[in-house]
Amino acid sequence: MNLYVKTLIIRRLYNNALPLLAIFLVIAVSSFANCVGQNDSLFRLANKYYQDNEFNKAVSTYQKIINKGNQTPELLYNLGNAYFKSGKLSYAILYYEKAKLLSPHDEDINQNLAIANARVVDKIDIIPDFFINRWLKNLINVFPSNTWAIISIITFGIMLTLFLLFFFSGSRNGKKVAFYSAVLLLVISLLTYWFSVERKQYITRNNTAVVVDPSIAIKSSPDTEGNNVFILHEGTKVMIIDSINDWKEIKLSDGNKGWIESKSIEPI
Repeated sequence: MNLYVKTLIIRRLYNNALPLLAIFLVIAVSSFANCVGQNDSLFRLANKYYQDNEFNKAVSTYQKIINKGNQTPELLYNLGNAYFKSGKLSYAILYYEKAKLLSPHDEDINQNLAIANARVVDKIDIIPDFFINRWLKNLINVFPSNTWAIISIITFGIMLTLFLLFFFSGSRNGKKVAFYSAVLLLVISLLTYWFSVERKQYITRNNTAVVVDPSIAIKSSPDTEGNNVFILHEGTKVMIIDSINDWKEIKLSDGNKGWIESKSIEPI
């Protein structure tokens, strides 16, 4: 096959592919816009139910949006409010906690979560993190993962530009400034990339849960015949550290451990 024939075939394939690609893009954009429109309509409807004090209807409508794979801090926060108003304390705390994962510094989320936690029967002492860990966690949570990633890319791009200036600058002072600035930006780029990864993992590797049963006996072993170690009530936050069949081993913030049936807790 000579070069002319090959070029002709490639050109025809290209010309035939363009309309198909255009159709695909139109369908994709149309489907996305339709999905967004439906979610917006459901969100407004759920808000109306909430304003009309029809909290159970609001809950079911918010849940429809979440079941479509759409989770935003505002949506989760509103669902938590609807559960709180309907008297379901454990699920209110669950969705406030989910909203806090996505937006840790939101004042409304933190305030309503504190109000809901004040109604939890179990008052468990919290062992504070070492101050450096606490400071670092707060810093990482300043921005979402995508924002940290964008900062990392931008600083890396500026760093490359400064290195070019270092190599091509005729001024000795200019070389110094370019070199040290580039090194500093490289450090910032690497740090912000690490912040992005940590922020993402903060959400995906989260292993906490909320007790949803009104009260439940925590067992010493993963079976109903195990000894009762202590009692927990709805809304208590626990950490999942192990799993066997339908049982989860949990740990409280004060260090106490025990086993609970999976159906009695909901992961955050």
